[in-house]
Amino acid sequence: MNATEGASVLTPADIHHIRTFIDVKYFDKPQSERSEILSDAICRIIFQQLPDFAETIKKELTARLIRTHIISKKGIVNSDDIFAACLSLNFRDQRIARPLMNWVEKKLDVSLEHSEFERILRRVKPFAASRDEALLAAVADHLNLPETVSDLSAKRESSMLGSSSTRVLMMAVLSVMLLGGTLVYGWSLFHHHAAEIPVAAAAEAAVPAPKAQPVAKKAQSAPAAPLAKNELPQSLQYADIEVERLTAYLESRSSMLAKPRYMNAIIAAAKQYNVHPLLLFAITGQEQSFVPDDHKRAAKMANNPFNVHYSWQDFNTSIEESSRIAAKTVVNLSKNRPPNADPLTWINRKYAEDPKWSRGVRQIFAMLQEKVAA
Repeated sequence: MNATEGASVLTPADIHHIRTFIDVKYFDKPQSERSEILSDAICRIIFQQLPDFAETIKKELTARLIRTHIISKKGIVNSDDIFAACLSLNFRDQRIARPLMNWVEKKLDVSLEHSEFERILRRVKPFAASRDEALLAAVADHLNLPETVSDLSAKRESSMLGSSSTRVLMMAVLSVMLLGGTLVYGWSLFHHHAAEIPVAAAAEAAVPAPKAQPVAKKAQSAPAAPLAKNELPQSLQYADIEVERLTAYLESRSSMLAKPRYMNAIIAAAKQYNVHPLLLFAITGQEQSFVPDDHKRAAKMANNPFNVHYSWQDFNTSIEESSRIAAKTVVNLSKNRPPNADPLTWINRKYAEDPKWSRGVRQIFAMLQEKVAA
């Protein structure tokens, strides 16, 4: 059986990781704005863990779980909480029953017949209000699965344990920001693309997307728009490159990034934040070997070849958004660098856990400069 049946969907550790990302990338924004971004991210986490209902139903369930479990109760949402909320819906409607059954099958790693599932729902629904036992454990019990209800209940209780100081801090912050962040929640989560955007996308919601431009022979600077100031050394700031040469090199590597869509997005983000385009491409080389197009999940990997926000699996967005996040992260992490510190080594401190990351990026950057710099 899947071991996550009662596991937490949202934990203090999750909040800590997201808050850390936001604090690093938006350190120059007021705390109130960072809290709103975090609030929106929390909404997205819950939204994306729900069964595949219609978007309006998922929004309603998300809002209910926020009210009843984040603000009012323990500050954690787990799979049982989601299942209990779903039991209040009309599961005679196949648009409810079918996605819910698929969700339960995935959680318990079982295959169910629809009639059997309806029978089990009728039996466990009375427990939803009292929550005397773990609901998914009750489903497993009715299915006579190997683990007992008590085993699963113990797991559920264990998954909810955590540092009391962390829990108190999280509740203090979340209560304030969620009560005050309704407008952000409505603006971002309820956007018509909300169900398709990963959680961490909230951290870049305020940055407008640059319009894609046709690939030119050379990436041209716009004289009317001066480049943004940052603390990167001149050698790592934006410079024109020979796009045709870069395209030819990436094609020789069978790279997805040779396609105009990816090329344009990365160069546009580099220009927007005044980062050398080849530095961003060097990061993709270090992180994903420039995304070889014969990889079975190349299309997904190419959405986030920088592995921003953990990895492309955890944060699968668009190439436009991941490029902006990567460029802005490079700029932010380059700040306050000691005079004798290597800039890439300085960025390495927080961009990647591997201390040799900067060495790889440096070597790839130098190689690309030799091949394609203007």
